[in-house]
Amino acid sequence: MRIDEVENSSSLDPNKLMGLVNFLSGRADDENAQKQISTDAFINAARSLGFPINQKNIVSVVSQSPLDSVLEPIDPQNPSVIMYKGAGEPGPTQMPVNKAQDIVAASAKSAMQRGMNK
Repeated sequence: MRIDEVENSSSLDPNKLMGLVNFLSGRADDENAQKQISTDAFINAARSLGFPINQKNIVSVVSQSPLDSVLEPIDPQNPSVIMYKGAGEPGPTQMPVNKAQDIVAASAKSAMQRGMNK
């Protein structure tokens, strides 16, 4: 969904706010950024779309459907950040470059030895 589709939506229903969350999550993916947004930035974005969200009601808004399916509950230990679901899950484990180089070098050496023994 494009941001202008969110802005031009005719009603202030939860799906419009969901569109904003999907847009912000997509931007984080596009930029390879962390899957989170500051609470203040989220409140400002939502308010710019006409949602009466503030510091007092943000916890209940995030914990209600449909946002609870895409946003983690706000952590009382870190209330200044809203995390997208799946943000804390580890991705595929990356192999260190030096280990990958060692594996390739060993494979090449093995292949050369097999080629010389023919």
